[in-house]
Amino acid sequence: MKLTRQATRLANNFRETPRNEDDLEAATVLTELARVYEAAYDMMTAKTHEQSRVAYDEMRKLIKNESNNT
Repeated sequence: MKLTRQATRLANNFRETPRNEDDLEAATVLTELARVYEAAYDMMTAKTHEQSRVAYDEMRKLIKNESNNT
């Protein structure tokens, strides 16, 4: 997904050459937003009830900040 690749690239740039703490925070926020985007996309494009449920569970975990940072 183009948006995910862009967010990851920008986050990596912020992490590699941070000018201050805000750059590191921005990298973290971009990474999390990319994960939310992916989960929302999966929810929207789900073809089966099982796919929809898995995507919904992932979105719920992201919103509640329960997921691993992987």
